[in-house]
Amino acid sequence: MNKLFLAGAALAALAAFPVSAQPPAGAPGPRAETPVTRAEMQQEIQSRFKEMDANHDGVLTENELGGNGARMMARADTNHDGKVTLEEMTASGLARFDRMDANHDGIVTPEERAAAREAMRARMQQRQGAATPQQPQSQ
Repeated sequence: MNKLFLAGAALAALAAFPVSAQPPAGAPGPRAETPVTRAEMQQEIQSRFKEMDANHDGVLTENELGGNGARMMARADTNHDGKVTLEEMTASGLARFDRMDANHDGIVTPEERAAAREAMRARMQQRQGAATPQQPQSQ
């Protein structure tokens, strides 16, 4: 989940990595305990984009985005042309980075990452609660 949120900070790009490259469920990702600069994040986004661009045409399609392709496409394809460019992916990933960077110093610390993850969990729980119909109380 750390990876998804971070790229998910590198965008939804993290979800597209092969399953074998992901840590076991609940295990912290490789960046979970180290600060990450905005420049490092930008480089990571570019590297992941290059890895995911299977046909090397400079754009990512839903198929190249993997199992979460539809969700990632909805988030990153800002011009809605059915493709994600490096520019779109970078903008999306850096926007997530900027939201995590609570003190706006260009570095996301493990503490900022944990706080962002908890805020995301709270939003997800709130949405799930809102989507669940309330049972009428019997009197």
